Amino acid sequence: MDQTPSIDEAVTTGIMATVKARFQHLQSEQSKTMFCATNCRLAAQHGQLEVVKLLVEAMPNQSVRNQCCMNAALSAASEGHLEVVKYFYLRLKMDTRIETEDFRFRCTLAACSRLRENVVSEFGLEPDWLFQFSPILSFTAAMAIEGRNSVLTDTLSRMQPAQVTQLLRVAISQRHVALAVTLINDERFSSEHVDQSDSTEATALMLAADAGHHELVEKLLDLGASVRAEDSQGRTALSRACEAGHVRAAKALMDRGADASHRDGRGLTCAQLAERLEQREVLRLLDPSRLICSETQQAAATPNSVLLRPTDSSQRDRQLSEELHQLLSEAGFTKERANFQQTLAHWLKGVAEVLTQDDRQMTGSYAEGWANSLAQVNGRTAADSDIDWTVLVAGQEFHLEGGCNRSRSSCRDATKLIVKEGHAQVAVGAGSQPAVTARACGVRPAQDTCHAIWCCSSFCDDMIRKILKYFRDVHLVRATRPNSTNELRVSFGFQEKEIMADLGTVQGQLFTMIKFIFKRHLPHTLGTPGLKTYHAKTLLFFMLEKNGTDPSAEAWQPQNLIARLVESLDMMLNFISSRSSPDECMPHFFMPDAPIYFKNAGIGGDFDNTKARVRNRLNEMRSDIGGVVEQLKRLVRPLQSESFYFHPFTLLPLTAPPAATKIREGTSYPDMHFKFADVYSVVHQCVSELQLESSNRDTLTRQLSLLNEQQWCKCAALCLTAMAHLKFGESEEAEKLAMELQKARVKCGLSPEEVDTLCSLDSDWAWRFCFPCDSPPRFPFLPEFTQTLLTARLSQPLSSHLYVNFRCLSWSLQAELLQAFQPIAFDAWLEELQEDPDLEELLTLARYSDCREHVELSLRLMETIKDERRVAMETQDEEKIRWVKEKLENIDL
Repeated sequence: MDQTPSIDEAVTTGIMATVKARFQHLQSEQSKTMFCATNCRLAAQHGQLEVVKLLVEAMPNQSVRNQCCMNAALSAASEGHLEVVKYFYLRLKMDTRIETEDFRFRCTLAACSRLRENVVSEFGLEPDWLFQFSPILSFTAAMAIEGRNSVLTDTLSRMQPAQVTQLLRVAISQRHVALAVTLINDERFSSEHVDQSDSTEATALMLAADAGHHELVEKLLDLGASVRAEDSQGRTALSRACEAGHVRAAKALMDRGADASHRDGRGLTCAQLAERLEQREVLRLLDPSRLICSETQQAAATPNSVLLRPTDSSQRDRQLSEELHQLLSEAGFTKERANFQQTLAHWLKGVAEVLTQDDRQMTGSYAEGWANSLAQVNGRTAADSDIDWTVLVAGQEFHLEGGCNRSRSSCRDATKLIVKEGHAQVAVGAGSQPAVTARACGVRPAQDTCHAIWCCSSFCDDMIRKILKYFRDVHLVRATRPNSTNELRVSFGFQEKEIMADLGTVQGQLFTMIKFIFKRHLPHTLGTPGLKTYHAKTLLFFMLEKNGTDPSAEAWQPQNLIARLVESLDMMLNFISSRSSPDECMPHFFMPDAPIYFKNAGIGGDFDNTKARVRNRLNEMRSDIGGVVEQLKRLVRPLQSESFYFHPFTLLPLTAPPAATKIREGTSYPDMHFKFADVYSVVHQCVSELQLESSNRDTLTRQLSLLNEQQWCKCAALCLTAMAHLKFGESEEAEKLAMELQKARVKCGLSPEEVDTLCSLDSDWAWRFCFPCDSPPRFPFLPEFTQTLLTARLSQPLSSHLYVNFRCLSWSLQAELLQAFQPIAFDAWLEELQEDPDLEELLTLARYSDCREHVELSLRLMETIKDERRVAMETQDEEKIRWVKEKLENIDL
């Protein structure tokens, strides 16, 4: 048997004889050049310096050699092979044609992207790089968590105090709390500049309040930061904290003299700002009497007693269980539809990973398939829900005492972090806000992005084993216990996702009911906040431990749904009563020694009454389950259609997509993720190119040609091509495309079968898009009304985007370009509006039709969308509805 190693093995392990022998067998200069270039990068990536030297010296082509050295150096830098990088640097330095500063920057950037401190230390950081390149800023932030600040200290020594304050503002705005704390504690930070502001007149204190980082708020206040300073909109730090809903930050500011009665540039007080955005907990802080009625206050003082349910309730409960099970099933709360929802989330996650080029996972209810909406399971996200992303920091790994077993090479000399009550102790804390929230905006639901750090192992395996068959490594997130700092929370988010994905129908329905009680019924109907979705999920895990995970077991049959709900409430009451602290609610399932706290625990004041109020409300509920069920019945609605309404290109993270020069082929799942990402990138490129004053016709033509063969985005391709013709003054060509658009039909929803076959679906389902955008769009070559359909939503900085609905854009182009030739096909429009209309489509119908019935339909459906909160309404949306109302009134005149 041939024992000769492969060339890849020889290159990566440094078997010089094999590499030399393979090279000597090559005859042509081209084959030698290709051999050296390919394997030099591979050798550099694996730190094989001698192999690198051999291949570089053997490379016959000088110009190719320099480019090869640069590419290989970047690979070595990203893997932390410093000696290899230094070899390339010295070699390229000898060639006067090579710009060594560019080499230094590119290698440093590559090293920062993978947290290779040794390479970064060798080359150092220029102060300007911290402001210009996010991977470099993120590198210093990651190092700050571990207290490894030598590179940062060196860079700060070359900065002026005003620059350090500017860097502090950037760090806070990017949510790098550990870096911000490090800068504040640095001797070069001057309190004289603490109120220095940015272009919007926002100070560091305002930015910290806006992000909810109460730790930074307190540190900045200690340094003399002004609570009276105002930004360009007349908002103080307290105004911004209240508007964003950050209770702890708001309290810290109020404790230090911030004026809650201050009015911003619009004349709004802090309470009015909070009220406009339904920040109930902030209102509770500002004035507890506004939200807590006297009856609830009296209930808080009621002795801790459990109300007993009638002993003859068993038969009634079984009957009610069957009714409730049927109601929830008809609304889509079934194992089957949860699986379809999980598939959609998998698609979205895969495309997002390609576009953002990071290690990104989706967690939370959207990915788990259960209770992303408490009304129906149809692909839509409820207004009070969100999509949760977890982004793992590349190149960073922590090791936990009690978890790390030194099984990996990276574990050998690593320091193990002590874990206290579920929180790993670190050198510098990263804050208590685990996620950055991009608020709901237009058709986009809110999105939370949590940056996390891998651990080398799983943790608390005994508890995981009880309800999950296999282990995964845990990770750490930026969260602390109340009133604690310098720690990161151990997260089991990926394990929880797998548990939720395996739930049976009744198990999932139980979770839906518990979530309804904790997240909707208690805080909104009964005015008793304090519990969150994570409390509901943890309670479900304890129920699975008690009753088993097998969905076919007797405990999980439909007739026992109410019994399980009562059992859950009893369990929750026992958890609450067994803990003495007013802040602690229940034990963590995976880490029993770690408490899970009530929402806004540790703030004091009225929030100390949360525990008593919640306990008494749960007692009342337990004795009147029928009342809870009646409330749920008012919310849950049977499905009108089996379809899932899934528009992935409106849900992707709002980062500028990488340029695409081709649309990759293939029908497997990974291949299709690349294909969908390429189409999104190309459409974005076309929309951007069309807005340029001097658009490049060849570039546009090339980009549009990439879309033409994709049947599933045909409407988008035709609209963009017609827009291009209009831009270049070719109205006749645009008219021809408008006639073709008349025949096109887009797909409104996906059937359950189509969800599983999305990769092979030829129907036109990709016609709604959201693209990152920070300024109003410019399409002056389009008809005036058509321009308004390209909607820029800029009211939420982290959610700002351009919304493009190609269906209504198609209708408007047809109406404008073909009005002289043929009547508008309103019947076809009405047919398509039967499912999943949006405000822009309904406005388009009302704009072009003078039929009273059509305008009435538009107004009715627009108000339904508003009432059901399918769109996060802005002033421009209210104006659209008002315009339709006015048109309807004028029709009657």
